[in-house]
Amino acid sequence: MFSLRALVLAASLTAAAHAFTPMRRSPIHKRDLTGQNVAFACFGGGGDCECPLDTTGEQGVLVNVFPGFQCAYPAGACTWDDATGVLVSATQGNCPTASACDKDHGCLCPDDSNGDAGVMIFQFTGYQCAYATGTCTWDFHGILQSPNQGNCVDSKPCTQSGVPS
Repeated sequence: MFSLRALVLAASLTAAAHAFTPMRRSPIHKRDLTGQNVAFACFGGGGDCECPLDTTGEQGVLVNVFPGFQCAYPAGACTWDDATGVLVSATQGNCPTASACDKDHGCLCPDDSNGDAGVMIFQFTGYQCAYATGTCTWDFHGILQSPNQGNCVDSKPCTQSGVPS
């Protein structure tokens, strides 16, 4: 026959097995991304900036180049140069080829080629470098945009490899 000790052990093992049974997840966690467009701020249109050494002497890694302004639409995000109005995200099919900013009203999101209204995601022209001690962001004039990050050099205009500054 079973002893009380064996019965307690079996009950403990059953309780432990239930405690470690993986939880069922909501279908929200299981998304199929096929056909969805994801916009990134970075682009590789020949305008990549070189990261300076930070104040600790460490070399940075370029993580973002911000080309101007970006608007979100149901069919995907569009990015334009905020100085010229030229479309940067040319492969995105729903974007108007130009969207100029004006000095009085700034940059506004035009309706896309599907007639959908856009929502401004960001308006900034600059670049961002990652370091072991933190990320630094500068505008293209070299003015530091992340002054509370202690490892960033104060001024570093965008320079490109092989291009005179």
